[in-house]
Amino acid sequence: MKNPQMTDIYVAHSLKAEFTEENEENGNTSSGSPLKVQVFKRRWVQLFLYVLWGICSSYQYPQFVIIGHIISRYYDVSTLAVASTSIVLMVAYAVFLFPALFLMERIGLKWTVVIGAALTCLGAWIKVFSRAPDRFPLLLTGQAMVAISQVFIAPVPGKLAAFWFGNDQLALATAIGCYAAHVGLSICFLTVPIFVRNHDDVEKIGHELSVIYWTVAIACSVVTLAVLFLFQDEPPAPPSESRALQKSTHERFDTGVLVSFKKLLTKNRNFIILWNAYGLIVAVFNSTGTVLNPLFLTHFKNCEVDVGIMSLLLCFVGTIGSLIIASILDKTKKFRVIAITVSSSSLFCEILFATTLNMEIKWTVFLSASLFGITLISFSAIGFELCAEATYPESQALSTGILSTAGQIYGAFVTPLILKVIHVYGDTAGHAVILAILGLGTLLTISNKIDLRRQRAEESAMRYNPLSQGVLRKIDK
Repeated sequence: MKNPQMTDIYVAHSLKAEFTEENEENGNTSSGSPLKVQVFKRRWVQLFLYVLWGICSSYQYPQFVIIGHIISRYYDVSTLAVASTSIVLMVAYAVFLFPALFLMERIGLKWTVVIGAALTCLGAWIKVFSRAPDRFPLLLTGQAMVAISQVFIAPVPGKLAAFWFGNDQLALATAIGCYAAHVGLSICFLTVPIFVRNHDDVEKIGHELSVIYWTVAIACSVVTLAVLFLFQDEPPAPPSESRALQKSTHERFDTGVLVSFKKLLTKNRNFIILWNAYGLIVAVFNSTGTVLNPLFLTHFKNCEVDVGIMSLLLCFVGTIGSLIIASILDKTKKFRVIAITVSSSSLFCEILFATTLNMEIKWTVFLSASLFGITLISFSAIGFELCAEATYPESQALSTGILSTAGQIYGAFVTPLILKVIHVYGDTAGHAVILAILGLGTLLTISNKIDLRRQRAEESAMRYNPLSQGVLRKIDK
């Protein structure tokens, strides 16, 4: 088995010889920098375009289940049929993710984002024509298009960050990309119940639904055009030494996506442990939208509106707090320490949440739920960064795509388990199950001695690139 450190050194030497030869051919011997790295200001445009697309897509995820009783009445379908508008996203993710990952490796980042945005837009426009009460199958078809677009969204943040951002902003860029989905969900929770009311006259419901459909479709169209004309695949120069090494390693040693897939799932023990830890902790977050209702309403009767407010606080405060944690991760590079701290804090916050619910003081419940959101949402971005470190120099799209399935797979088991326990044994037993799941995820995180391959490659590049010394030149592009 090859020593990964020796591989990094070999690649660094190869790069040095390659760029030295190029400089001599061009008559430029004064540069002497074997690893030319540049951070372009355009990286923020790239990230902003991705965030807009993520918001447009995630907004459509809960837009029907959040007003399920109204949709059920308007289209004259069962509540299970309405729930299928959400379930179809999970099914599509499981079915289409790996074909999408293979496609992404072939067509590059730009066309991955363009295809995903186009599918989101197509789904939104199909739903525009599903306004009539007898067109629920058409609505489900549009939702399926949006669901398929999700498989192109999830793997992008880590890859976009690696392609465009320097090592001092990787975690922050990944976090911002990941939280686009939470912003879309929050906007949906806030706007859809306000604009679509349960009128006696179903025609009024149809009119209000039509306003939502048209607004989302137009917004998706604008974002798709912006992505098509403004989004770029990759800058002309890598933003970091680790990205330069990754490109060179890919060109020299790439043996195909199937081989990389096999290596990740059979030979990378750290990744397998991370996959399970990430799946358990993120599954708890994915289940919160469903289990908050029975947990909260057990102690606060007829307070459905407060559940919505608490969900908004959990996403909003959690996102702000986790961005701060991501910035700390960028500055300190203490990946394992921060991961253990956040996962351990989730245990404390869950105990605090259960305690405040039993005390039945509403403002303390909102506060504890917000703190709980910070720990759960933070771990999703930290997990992506740990994944990039543990699987370097494999493609971030492939590794993070596989990682993101963990939350979906575990969530499919965790959510019904918690609901069943609450229904049979009560909310205290439900909290105990959540605590046990988070505890297992934390133990796995503590036991995972992740090899920081990307950081070691960066150090190797710095060692064999004395003139660079980690100084990145910022230029406008």
